[in-house]
Amino acid sequence: MTLNHLDACEISRHIRSGEAKPSQVMQAHLERIAAREPQVGAFIHLDADRAMDLAREADAKEPSGLLFGVPFVIKDIIDTQNMPTRWGSPLYENRVPERDAACVESFVQAGAIPIGKTVTTEFAYFKPGKTANPHNLCHTPGGSSSGSAAAVADFMAPLAFGSQTAASLIRPAAYCGVRAFRPTTGGFDLKGVMGLAPSLDTLGVLARSVRDLALCRAVLTDTQPPAETDFEDAQPRIGLMRGPHWADGSVEMRDTCQRALQAIAATGAEVCELTHPPIFDSLTRAQITVMGYEASRIRAHEYFAGGERISPQFRALIEDGQKVSDAEYQDALARRDRANAMLDSLFRDVDVILAPSAPGPAPLGLSATGDPLYSRSWNLLQLPTVALPFGSTEDGLPMGVQLLGPRGGDVALLAVARWVEAAFAR
Repeated sequence: MTLNHLDACEISRHIRSGEAKPSQVMQAHLERIAAREPQVGAFIHLDADRAMDLAREADAKEPSGLLFGVPFVIKDIIDTQNMPTRWGSPLYENRVPERDAACVESFVQAGAIPIGKTVTTEFAYFKPGKTANPHNLCHTPGGSSSGSAAAVADFMAPLAFGSQTAASLIRPAAYCGVRAFRPTTGGFDLKGVMGLAPSLDTLGVLARSVRDLALCRAVLTDTQPPAETDFEDAQPRIGLMRGPHWADGSVEMRDTCQRALQAIAATGAEVCELTHPPIFDSLTRAQITVMGYEASRIRAHEYFAGGERISPQFRALIEDGQKVSDAEYQDALARRDRANAMLDSLFRDVDVILAPSAPGPAPLGLSATGDPLYSRSWNLLQLPTVALPFGSTEDGLPMGVQLLGPRGGDVALLAVARWVEAAFAR
């Protein structure tokens, strides 16, 4: 039994049954970090001594809370009172918040134990940090939740906090071969999480199983984890939507989506292909418009004060956003709303949409984090999303898909995603 290879649900079961102590669980993860962190570079701040002290304290307690004794890591745009939160920027090198973000508080109250802060791109935008893809250190792990995805993929932690404004959860999950959950926009409390574009920003989690994603959602929403749905009476209805950018992706991406749909169909489930409404052709541009407009206003201080300490990528984001007029911004939001009205009718025919999660496998090189093209429109539409790995390339790089549910349908989406995960395993 390798404790750091278990998912959070199984770790919890081992601790509650007395098969393992929190300190043994933590020790297994810290040993993995010591062995692999010099190559992977998932952490910007690691406090191994404090994590072990907290785990030993938990040894003497009666297990309580849904995440008792489970280690987790935190993206470095999320406030932590006992560790720096630098937002991926030298402008905030010495910033230590006065209190934990709401999500960190929820995890700690549920018994989880923080290990450290994971690498983010600068201000959760495009300039990458030091993290490499655990599957091939010459390839990007994606971004902006780079370190969180890499830490989960490399068995350094079973759970990680990330965030998404364009594709910052789904893309790194796809590149690193892990699961990720982005709730309906507003589904998780953002108190203590750095903002970039308020109508797009969403807190999320990365894990190694869908049941862990559901467990995290229960903790963050102060609810009980739902029982597993067996779908014996009515299997889920799933439709592949290729979308307007289908031809812009790789052959591997298109093959992955087709094979994923076939694997689902092989279970007897009802599958189909959905034609995207014409308005979807303009949603990527609308997301870019909204993101630039909002970022240029809420992150104006960093732009004017940063000088040479901010990257060309971030400078371009702000300058492009400053050029967006109020009318253009409102038009982009109106396009979002019209597209959502059309989606409502599509979701009467299917329970879940299956779509590409990234243009292909993780690109070679660490100077960029890959193209967010395949999540921009879905993020604009504020839909709950689950990233699932599915297969790999000939050279071992993970591939994956994303599942999308209607706004507010987070619990049902996670239930279907768990069913699909099992279908993929078969």
